[in-house]
Amino acid sequence: MSHPSVLADMEVLDTAALLSWPVQMLINGLCATSQLSEVQHLSPARHLLVEAQGPSFVDPTPSAIEMAREASQETGDFAGLSKVDIDVLALALSTGHPLVTDDYRMQNVCESMNHPWRGVIQSGVKEVRSHALVCTACGASYSQGDLCPDCGSPLKLKRKKSN
Repeated sequence: MSHPSVLADMEVLDTAALLSWPVQMLINGLCATSQLSEVQHLSPARHLLVEAQGPSFVDPTPSAIEMAREASQETGDFAGLSKVDIDVLALALSTGHPLVTDDYRMQNVCESMNHPWRGVIQSGVKEVRSHALVCTACGASYSQGDLCPDCGSPLKLKRKKSN
């Protein structure tokens, strides 16, 4: 897939873009500060390049983080997103800038909110999907948690059936 040599407009970049795109393409990007530690962990050499020559790094506001949490809980994607993912989503949703990500859960949340997004390398989701945490023993559904409050068994993330 070919990419332009630089971003034409401001976009919020997921960590996949930070790791795979040429550094000159990242310059007009916007990223969450929490992504720096993720890049450092995955590729220390790339971290130095991205921090020195890459996009702008900012912290999302608490209200933006809450908006991203609520939106991801509505689709059932919250349980499958990391803190960094929520920070990146929060930046995109609060700034109105398109999100660039290959993460299907993040794309799904954007799609459900009619927020612009595009893939880093992959084409992305084709439809909005809803998910729920389902108890592996009793089958009860929940929006968050690791264990069933009713019986104590593990919860597993499953796609909700379409009506």
